[in-house]
Amino acid sequence: MTSIRDTDRWRISRDRVLLYVRALNLPPYKGLDLAVESLKRTGPSSAAESMESLRALLKEHGLDRGVLDSEGKHLASVPPLNRSVMVPEELDRVPWRTSFVQFLRRWKNDLFGKGCAR
Repeated sequence: MTSIRDTDRWRISRDRVLLYVRALNLPPYKGLDLAVESLKRTGPSSAAESMESLRALLKEHGLDRGVLDSEGKHLASVPPLNRSVMVPEELDRVPWRTSFVQFLRRWKNDLFGKGCAR
């Protein structure tokens, strides 16, 4: 008898694998066969293991459609992270006063014009 936790794992793995296969735009029965085979190989495991199994199956069948660079290495689907130091801005200690002063300036400019010195 399978537990509720195993049933949830199956459901999550199944959904993830089927969505991935659907996005590959494979012939209908070929995609479903690969999805079923990957789920049979892994059993009620995590979605990550099911996806690894599916990727291995795609590679076995020559359907691995990864993008290769000039050296034959797979390109990442995300750009590299550029981490740097963030410089903090001066903290406005009375934001209500600042917003009120900005409102009055905009109101004066709208009412009298920008170049008017009244």
